[in-house]
Amino acid sequence: MASKTTEGWKLFRDSFRFLRKKPVFVVPIFFSWIVVAAVVLYAQYYFEFPSSILVGIGYVYLFLFLMTFIICIANVMMLEFMQQMEFGEKISFAKALKEALFLDLLKVIPVAVIWAIIWFLILIIRALTSKKKGKKTRAEPSLRDAARTLGGAKSGPFSWLNLGLKMFEKLIRMTVFLVLPAITWENKGPFSAFRKAVEIIKLHPIQFLTTYTLTGAAAVLMALPLVPVFLLDELGVTFPDTFWFGIIIYEGIIWTLGVYLEQMSVGLLYLWHLKWVKNGSKGELSSVAKPHLLDDVYELKP
Repeated sequence: MASKTTEGWKLFRDSFRFLRKKPVFVVPIFFSWIVVAAVVLYAQYYFEFPSSILVGIGYVYLFLFLMTFIICIANVMMLEFMQQMEFGEKISFAKALKEALFLDLLKVIPVAVIWAIIWFLILIIRALTSKKKGKKTRAEPSLRDAARTLGGAKSGPFSWLNLGLKMFEKLIRMTVFLVLPAITWENKGPFSAFRKAVEIIKLHPIQFLTTYTLTGAAAVLMALPLVPVFLLDELGVTFPDTFWFGIIIYEGIIWTLGVYLEQMSVGLLYLWHLKWVKNGSKGELSSVAKPHLLDDVYELKP
């Protein structure tokens, strides 16, 4: 078990190291954060829940689907970058965008739909178990309030249930991220890709859970600088708008790196699994040399 945990650590470590060599990998993800942040802030400040509950539920689900879809497309572009490298090609942003939109898009939609449904159910559980009662007063749009919203400072007091829901959200998200390589690299349909992702998790559970834990720990560490800022704000310390704008950008960087680490870690696990299968699926995963994106061995090349 210790060796399998080490394998998970290596996947996480290599994801960090690789980013220094190829920072272009996070560009699509950062653009997806801009869309996600825009949706969240629109819902926070401008969305009026309609009188019809069903219509309102439809709007909320549409917002969630838009976010899951744009994240999936951004991650597919990153996986297209990986495929280009594993084919011995130079990274092409235009080619990755073209293949994401014209080859992978239709297969990604059902994945985003399912992810959004699960996310919607989690939101319902949160709403039903929230300690906040009565109608909330809508805050006026401001850089300060936007930073607090995007940073999670307005999510309410700590509860074990909320922590459990966040952990479940992350588990679903990383499972979805394990589905995407099957679509991008092996041209599988969405449901076949889901089965492949579950198969890999069952075959390599320790490696998957290790990357799950380490990416979560990294996200917490990156978010720590926000804690004193929000505490001082609660105590009445005033910061200028330029400061809050910087906080929003930092939150975008944290979010981008978090999604990148999750996708890259499980993407490398998927690539390692493919190499293990090519070598007969015998023994432990570590019996096969871990693939490296920067070497001259092209794992995805036919």
